[in-house]
Amino acid sequence: MRMRKIWEVDFNIIGPLTLEREVQFKQEKGFDHQQQFYSDINLKPTSSGFKATITAYADSLETAETVAYVYFGRMRDVLSLNNDIPIQLNTNEGWFNNRKNFTSRRRLTKSDVIIAFKMARHFEIEHPKLLRSIGWYSKGKLSHNTFDQFTAFWNVIEIISKEYHTTTSRTSRGIKNQIYQCFIDNFGEIRSWDLPEDWIDDMYDKRNVIYHGGQDITLDTIKDTSKLIPLLEKTSKELIDKIISANYHENDFEYLVF
Repeated sequence: MRMRKIWEVDFNIIGPLTLEREVQFKQEKGFDHQQQFYSDINLKPTSSGFKATITAYADSLETAETVAYVYFGRMRDVLSLNNDIPIQLNTNEGWFNNRKNFTSRRRLTKSDVIIAFKMARHFEIEHPKLLRSIGWYSKGKLSHNTFDQFTAFWNVIEIISKEYHTTTSRTSRGIKNQIYQCFIDNFGEIRSWDLPEDWIDDMYDKRNVIYHGGQDITLDTIKDTSKLIPLLEKTSKELIDKIISANYHENDFEYLVF
């Protein structure tokens, strides 16, 4: 039987967060019962976030880094959602690439990180589309490009709406009807929504313009699109939170055992 090589991979987690102290723990990963194993995780606070060292099993350094990035990145996405802050994971993505210190920080406990790992792992198994939407939300929080932000937050709404809606005769007609039904399922009847009239139609039309390049990128279009981002971001997060709340109680993830 071939022995698996064990690698250690370092990440710098950069953002308005810190750890109350250095922490160490083991976290299970792998979804096939024949291939499950644990990663050793060590986290140390830094002036710009914290540093992580995790073990990865792979045949090559490149594969180990890729696997570790995906594995840790899912946790980062959930941590970003839970605290509603942008978190950069050792890449050049994000508006604060060169910023080394944050004057205000979310102080995380060991439990905060472990719960984020548990949520990411559970969603990967039970609700992969939900985890995918959380990934897009995290991307939107990091981006400094107005059109990328719009795309990321709108993707949250499309992915969730396609997966989580009551099937009706109208929802078979396409994604916009699925979005309407998903919003009705989660926010109540249309007249009760805290949104401008025809908001979904307007955002859907804007989405088509951005996706298909039907609008010149000018200073005015950037300004006009940027005005849409705050409400789009707020609505996409509220929708994620609604789906999580509908499937889990507040403290479920503290007691999840895999």
